[in-house]
Amino acid sequence: MYKHQASYTHIYKRIVVQLLLSVVLFANCEHVSVNPNSVDLQSTQEREQGKIIITDQQEDIEVAQQAGSGFSNLPIELQAYILSFLDPKNFHRASLVCHVWRDAAFMAGEEKMLDLSKKKLDEKDCQVLLKVPFTWLILRECQLGEQEICILSQSARIKHLNLFGNKIGNAGAQALASGNLLVLTSLNLSGNNIRAAGAQALANGNLAALTSLGLWNNTIGAAGVQALASGDLTALTSLDLQGNEIRDSGVQALARGNLVALAYLNLGWNEIGTAGAQALANGNLVALTSLDLYNNNIGAAGVQALANGNLTALTYLDFSSNGIGDAAVQSLANGNLTALTYLNLEWNKIGDAGAQALVSGNLAALTSLHLKENNIEKEGKKALRAWATKKFIKLEL
Repeated sequence: MYKHQASYTHIYKRIVVQLLLSVVLFANCEHVSVNPNSVDLQSTQEREQGKIIITDQQEDIEVAQQAGSGFSNLPIELQAYILSFLDPKNFHRASLVCHVWRDAAFMAGEEKMLDLSKKKLDEKDCQVLLKVPFTWLILRECQLGEQEICILSQSARIKHLNLFGNKIGNAGAQALASGNLLVLTSLNLSGNNIRAAGAQALANGNLAALTSLGLWNNTIGAAGVQALASGDLTALTSLDLQGNEIRDSGVQALARGNLVALAYLNLGWNEIGTAGAQALANGNLVALTSLDLYNNNIGAAGVQALANGNLTALTYLDFSSNGIGDAAVQSLANGNLTALTYLNLEWNKIGDAGAQALVSGNLAALTSLHLKENNIEKEGKKALRAWATKKFIKLEL
């Protein structure tokens, strides 16, 4: 045992020595020039402009001369592991040192994230971003426009892209859809004013690998949803459509579309009524495990339909701010949504009768129940608390 422990300690010390060596080497690489005024990515840009011309072979020779048999002679997997401990800025700088380091950085960058949120990025910055060793870019509120998006859309490496709050419009959405983002699996375009035309472009573009799409607050309307539901995004498992004015007609198109793999769906703030709820209940979105319907106009009939429809796999349901009342809660508590673990019924005009229905219903899997801002009196609260304690349910009243 002690023999193995000594061996592990020796290996650990060697790795630490190699790491320190790499840090010293990195600190003395004069040909890496980072300008913080250009999102810490200037050296790659300068290479492209001819200001610094160093071939991969020349870089390898320089590093070999400086490091000898040091960091660059470690197995690439170990190099990647060591580089993964660097912060985003230095991780990018390390990828510019030489060809060997770049290969290791690209391996380590498979799960590395670069967050440049709220930094103003221009076209030159986006050209640099095409070569960074990150597969996850967070570019929230970076004042990106159509031209910047056209550049970013040529990346064949990005897997996760967050463009929240950039106002890229329909043209930007069309650029993303027609670009080279073939491995992109997660895209957040919330707050970008893409509207129906942008949604139509996304639905029929080169984004077939997408599994997660965020379109909160884009006003895509029923036409946009219809395009998404009938397009090529059949791999989607997560879709955020809150605040898009899709109304009942949009939900009806979604429910009968081909997004059958959806597990998470957010339809909050969409003016959905009874007809939309009934469409969801009887549609083909049977894989849904999480459904958000907060702040719509779903009445008792809509709730009753959902409670007895096809959505039996649901474990998370948010019905807050729908004014559904006691009768609807009784339907919900006695329906076939028996897999629910989370239920939000805040702001729904529920009284003691609704509280009693929940206590005596068949929501046996429930672990979290939210009932704030209702009309439940002392006796109803007492019954709920006793039931929640017995069933180990987190209760908010």
